[in-house]
Amino acid sequence: MDDLRFRPARAGEGPRLRPLWQECFGDSQDFWEVYETLAFSPQQVELGFWEKTLCAMMTLLPGTLHTQAGTTKKAACIYGLATLPHYQGRGAATALLKRAVERLKDGELNCVAVVPDTSELYPFYAKALGAETAFYIRFAEKERQSLEKAHMFPRPIGAEGYVDLRRRALKGRNFMEWGGRLVEFQRQISQGEGGGLFSFPQAPQCCAAAEIDEEGRLQVRELLGPEEALEGCLAGLMDMLGCQRAQVRLPPWSQALGGEKEPFAMVSGRPVPAGEEWYLGFDFA
Repeated sequence: MDDLRFRPARAGEGPRLRPLWQECFGDSQDFWEVYETLAFSPQQVELGFWEKTLCAMMTLLPGTLHTQAGTTKKAACIYGLATLPHYQGRGAATALLKRAVERLKDGELNCVAVVPDTSELYPFYAKALGAETAFYIRFAEKERQSLEKAHMFPRPIGAEGYVDLRRRALKGRNFMEWGGRLVEFQRQISQGEGGGLFSFPQAPQCCAAAEIDEEGRLQVRELLGPEEALEGCLAGLMDMLGCQRAQVRLPPWSQALGGEKEPFAMVSGRPVPAGEEWYLGFDFA
């Protein structure tokens, strides 16, 4: 641990991070370029060095936590926490998380969210970040043949339009709001996988982020709107994108498509009142 040093990234340092990111995550050059353009911000990226070797990194994606009481909190979501394999087990990831905690103590942030990749990581983040489970989703799997005939027809929408629709759909709830730049990040991720961001002219309060996975299945990263419209919106998405099967992530309070409520993300810096359901949305993956 004594040989590890940490600091924020510097302007123009994005290309230096690329080999680490690609070795740890295996993402394509196209994905990296989207990240570097839309998600990389020097003061929001923490770096770890073993002597002079860049060996670890962590991005803090800025957001605003809205509460059902109508208040807002400065927030961020931990993203792309990575350590080169040769340097794992030396405490780099834990030290990077502690730097996020320092931002909470300094008042730069009111809370920090993190999406554990596996259930085994929940105890790790609880210990290293002082985090507790706060954000939930409802996860549903659907076959096209089980849904009604489509009468909601999706059309692509830009990031700023999506931000507005999303804010309206979630008003009065506990949710994380993402700015236009990060929503554009999600739009380009989904578009690169055959999908994108969508609105529904026949259901003007609805919006969705969706893409197609390697098995030809529709992955709906987010579907928002009045309960009575969601099945029709999903049917329209499946028809438009040519998918017979879908996996759908919805807010935890949604019941329209069935499914099971599942933990999705944790939060540090803000207590979670018993019985409250918070919603994060997409996780930029």
